[in-house]
Amino acid sequence: MAKIWKMGISPDQFIADTQDLTNEELGVYFRLICYAWKKEAYLPKDQERLQRIGQNCHQKTIQYLLKQFFIEDDNGFYCKAQKEEFEWVVEKSEKAKVSADKRWEKTQSDRNTNYSNNYSHNKIIKLKEKQFDELWSKLKVKRGTKSEGLKAYIKLFKMKDMPETEFIIEKFNAKCDSVVETKFIPHFSRWLNSEGWTEELSSEKKEQDNFGIKVRDKFANLGLWKKGIKTLNDFDDDILKKYKEGEISKEAMERMSFSV
Repeated sequence: MAKIWKMGISPDQFIADTQDLTNEELGVYFRLICYAWKKEAYLPKDQERLQRIGQNCHQKTIQYLLKQFFIEDDNGFYCKAQKEEFEWVVEKSEKAKVSADKRWEKTQSDRNTNYSNNYSHNKIIKLKEKQFDELWSKLKVKRGTKSEGLKAYIKLFKMKDMPETEFIIEKFNAKCDSVVETKFIPHFSRWLNSEGWTEELSSEKKEQDNFGIKVRDKFANLGLWKKGIKTLNDFDDDILKKYKEGEISKEAMERMSFSV
């Protein structure tokens, strides 16, 4: 057991208990309780040793002090108040040690967990960077920067229903094929952030009028509008029409910055 270095003394109680002692008896008594504190609140039964503790005091002095202030049991002599104080301090010290050990163990556990999580996270990021390089190389049109596209792609990890890489490539390339002019193709990062793969593209060949102008399907992005996503190719009148027909919710309209 660890040493208990500090011994508590109540000055008022000490003076009251020892007011009938001579200075010599008081000094011997104080030496005895200090020695007992170091020995787990017990004095030995050896009278000669007790006299040495009292600086070779008279045997009658030892006997008087033992009778007045100490109780004898199988382990030796103890002072009731001091023994109770010692046991309380030991219990408090042990609880503090247990609490400190738990805090230390938790700190170590948290550090190990954080290290493991960071290591796993870094491995996943490197894997996704490699996947993105392959994805980027297969896009028909590369609009926007590769770094912004990578950020948007990594952000998708947190989605439970994140689509497969090949599916993303297929849907974005289909979007490229559906747009007449390259400048209307969205940046890849924006397309990812707006869940562009959910856009409903017409698989049929666009019809042309007599002047060779392609007919635009005004409501091709209805699926996106229902989710509150508006693209650069959409017109407000078309969206409002579908809202009035009850196909788009008020919440979706508000997400697209319409006041309805």
